[in-house]
Amino acid sequence: MKQKRICVIATGGTISSRPSADGMVPTLTGKDILAMVPGLAELCQVDCLQVMQLDSTNLLPQHWQSMARAIACQLAQYDGFVVTHGTDTLAYSAAALYYMLEQVPKPVVLTGSQLPIGVPGTDAEQNLLQAFQVALSGRAGVWVAFGGRVIYGNAARKLCTRQFAAFQTLNRPLAGRYDCGRLSWYQPAGKVTGKFRLRDQLDTKVGVLKLVPGLSPKILRLLVDEGLHAVIVEGYGLGGIPDQASPLDFLPTLAYARDNGCLIVCTTQCLYDGTDLDSYEMGVRAQRLGVLPGGDLSTEALLPRLMLLLAETRDTAYIREQLQRG
Repeated sequence: MKQKRICVIATGGTISSRPSADGMVPTLTGKDILAMVPGLAELCQVDCLQVMQLDSTNLLPQHWQSMARAIACQLAQYDGFVVTHGTDTLAYSAAALYYMLEQVPKPVVLTGSQLPIGVPGTDAEQNLLQAFQVALSGRAGVWVAFGGRVIYGNAARKLCTRQFAAFQTLNRPLAGRYDCGRLSWYQPAGKVTGKFRLRDQLDTKVGVLKLVPGLSPKILRLLVDEGLHAVIVEGYGLGGIPDQASPLDFLPTLAYARDNGCLIVCTTQCLYDGTDLDSYEMGVRAQRLGVLPGGDLSTEALLPRLMLLLAETRDTAYIREQLQRG
């Protein structure tokens, strides 16, 4: 039987880091990493493409485009892809690729590690083996494989800074598990119903504002005046924003944003269950001023989702529909 071919897209991150005088720095190339896990070569044919070499804290939306384009260019040549990535912004990149690689017919799997590869007690080798098993499974889609969990690409969030099971799934069931070298899927395989499309245009004029008690609405006005096309507001509970009952009433600023062409999308600071702007007066009033609910998407998913949608259209009804679909 012909061996499957997997392409590793290397981007840097902790998994590739080594000590320096100023702390850990991504130093190892993708080929260096692969050489330290010789068992991978027994599973499949492996090639490596070094797209960048960064601490993921320094990633920008343009790097999502580089990753998406690299995968799209190599799509016909490989059976799956493993993206090695720093953990700090891995959830953002996974969501970006989830939406940018529309109807991708092959597995695209993001992974990394909490400790660099090669150091005592590292989780890097197990995460790589897990990611390769997902990539070899033929299960189409974008996935996060980390700490024994397989998570849909638009549902991951990093919850732990040190624990190996760093990522959890938000508002979607866990897709699968990897335990003792065995991959088990919890969810049935979805069907690829359309032709693959690379959606690689992004409107990067999107910001995020987290509400805290006492925050002045002037901060939101400053973001509007800065020329942002959209702001994701992390509200309270179901998405609440202070209204006329508060001396820091945000409603006039929401109207100002609408009148100046800045779309406001409200999400929640809560981890689970998503946003509902129809339950309370403040949410209903906000919607009358053009605010869109973010549905059950996390901020990590909403940010690239909005960037992609705004690059394609300014039709708020369409954007609202797409956000509610997840």
